[in-house]
Amino acid sequence: MGKDRVNREKEWHNVSFVSGVRSKAYKFYSICDIKDKEWDEKIIKNLQKDTTVFLEYGCGHGQYLIKYASMVKMGMGIDISETLINHAQMEMKSQNVNNLEFSVMDAMNTSFENGYFDIIHGSAILHHLDLKKSLLEIKRILKDGGKAFFDEPLDTNLLIKIYRKMTPEARTVDEQPLRRKDIKLIKSLFPETEIIYYGCLLLLAVPFRNYKVFNKLLQIFYSMDKILLNKYSPFKWLGWCCTIVLKK
Repeated sequence: MGKDRVNREKEWHNVSFVSGVRSKAYKFYSICDIKDKEWDEKIIKNLQKDTTVFLEYGCGHGQYLIKYASMVKMGMGIDISETLINHAQMEMKSQNVNNLEFSVMDAMNTSFENGYFDIIHGSAILHHLDLKKSLLEIKRILKDGGKAFFDEPLDTNLLIKIYRKMTPEARTVDEQPLRRKDIKLIKSLFPETEIIYYGCLLLLAVPFRNYKVFNKLLQIFYSMDKILLNKYSPFKWLGWCCTIVLKK
């Protein structure tokens, strides 16, 4: 990733944290709670308090890493934004967590040794980076037998693409949600990749997020999406996002 792109991403994320520029999109994240419970369970199954060295790849303000802190031996969080790292460090101290470190670092060019991490996790980070460079770096710093977990947006649903075009202020100029060719690249570098697509019918629940029926609708639409968007279905590309498990 070129220096100009790195600087643009750094500047945007430094500003966006305090400006609330993405606040209009928060209503869509309300549907993710039902997916997040299953996602957490999948990650937690791979954590060992006495041995796991964990990396939060693009840690933001540190909420995920702090959540897993009690389940790992040591955790590292990296992000390009000084503002976000400062916030993560303050949050860590406020919660008296002492087995984590947060550092400003370019995810394309980390300072970690080969095979250093048992588990790597990232949320909506890969699509901000040069995908091939980031995947090769992840592969380098992940231990043999290790796993990397990512949750990323897709660029394969026409209506969602149109919405993104209409809200350019909510995203950086360089970010690129994952396309079909990006999924192929991921699978070529990590042949044992597991991908779950989600967020098609589930989006229909968004208008009901402030009503009692919301949780019930989430259950219904989430179950329907599991059928509609299964890995063998041609409709999987209608998903808003996907979860990715990379195995080395």
